[in-house]
Amino acid sequence: MIDSTLFLDELLKKATEKSNSKVLEKLKDEKFIKSLNEVNEVLGDLGFKLTTSSDKESNEQKDVNFKISNALIKNFFTVYYVNVSSGVYFGYSSNNSYKTLKIEENGTDFFSDVTKNISNNIYPEDQDLMRKTINKEFILKSTKEGNLTKVNYRLMLNNVPTHVTLTMMRISKDDVIIGISNNEESTKKELQYQNTLKENLTYTNIALALARNYFTVYYVDMSNDNYEQYEVNSQSQKIEKIDEGKNFFDVSIVNAKKFIFKEDLDKFLYVLEKENLVNALKNSNSISIIYRQLINGVPTYVSLKIINLANDTNHIVFAVNNIDEQKRKESEFIDILEKERRLARTDGLTCTYNRNYFVEVEEDLNHKIANGTVKEFAVAICDINDLKRINDTYGHAAGDKFIVDAKNILLETFKESLLFRVGGDEFAIIVSGNDYKNRKELVNKIAEINIKNKQENKVVIACGCSEFNVDTDKELDQVFRRADVLMYENKKQLKQ
Repeated sequence: MIDSTLFLDELLKKATEKSNSKVLEKLKDEKFIKSLNEVNEVLGDLGFKLTTSSDKESNEQKDVNFKISNALIKNFFTVYYVNVSSGVYFGYSSNNSYKTLKIEENGTDFFSDVTKNISNNIYPEDQDLMRKTINKEFILKSTKEGNLTKVNYRLMLNNVPTHVTLTMMRISKDDVIIGISNNEESTKKELQYQNTLKENLTYTNIALALARNYFTVYYVDMSNDNYEQYEVNSQSQKIEKIDEGKNFFDVSIVNAKKFIFKEDLDKFLYVLEKENLVNALKNSNSISIIYRQLINGVPTYVSLKIINLANDTNHIVFAVNNIDEQKRKESEFIDILEKERRLARTDGLTCTYNRNYFVEVEEDLNHKIANGTVKEFAVAICDINDLKRINDTYGHAAGDKFIVDAKNILLETFKESLLFRVGGDEFAIIVSGNDYKNRKELVNKIAEINIKNKQENKVVIACGCSEFNVDTDKELDQVFRRADVLMYENKKQLKQ
């Protein structure tokens, strides 16, 4: 802030430097010059004219202008009187940091001197703005008819960008007061205010976005069980309170017995038990539960999310969301996946398991063998005799019928075992349960069927079966290979 007395003292110094006796005499006689004509005379001798003696301006108006300018000076830490036409200027600063910028305080070419200083003393992002502002045409136009023009920018004080305001006021035809005031504190407060508004708006938008995901939200005071119920208005899209009441937990239990699907009721009541809820929220910020609620008499999947507010230890939010459509889509998706999974595991011709699934089962059994959790099973390898001759002689349709017939015989024989078609004419069976206990009888049954089918020119199946040896076998493939050898031995016997 500049004291007008100090400003006049600075005039005295300048007059002394110029050894101007007339100016010194005037300034010493009248410490604070009230007469506008005398000020003009004094400043005119210094090469600077504050006002013009225009007939159009009354002495009263000039005096008012001067008093206004003098009052304004008190708000600035740096002030300049500038004659726009001549470029002559005189300035004074009460700010030590500003003085270190080594900006000329007086001179004969204000606009040229200021332009030189902009690059060194103005924050880079604000330099273009100040070049446009400290411009003769702009100053004359913006301060026309007594207008007060203000421009905010950042001045580098002690190498720190500092928010300041440049104020320009025309006090006569050619004369302008230019003052610089520090508004760092007010700018910070304004930025904080704007950031607070932005944060509040952001939080409001987030809350609204979250609330839209729920068809009802309860705000519960855990100290007394009072509650408020909120919903999003479908038309205004604003959160509105639609109900309030007491004894939230008691009311909820009564309503639960009326509206919660019977199979989900116990689970819901356990979570809603206040003591259980408080204990659970000690270890987690939120709890979620999915259950079915009767809406218009129809069991509907809903999700209840119970949220522990980090900045409010007295309240808990209960948010209920209708997820019925989502759950049904998930169920449909699971069904599709299961169908695709079955198709990926199923042989297209015989509708038995294919080689892909055999590999899965083999990996699982190998894991159990390694862990010692499987004790007994057997592998039966079955191959259709003369399938190539059937295809070549009677066509592939006849060959396919033979394959399907073989599958039916094997399924009927090994009723408790997994059957896989692992090749064009080859099946593998993981023999388990009662089939394992009766494995020899079942292999003999295949042999008896072969005798009959051979006579009737029907499908004949070569079969070899080998048991898992818990002491020596490390993987299923060892059992498979032994069964495969036995199958080929049986195949030779059948061809004799």
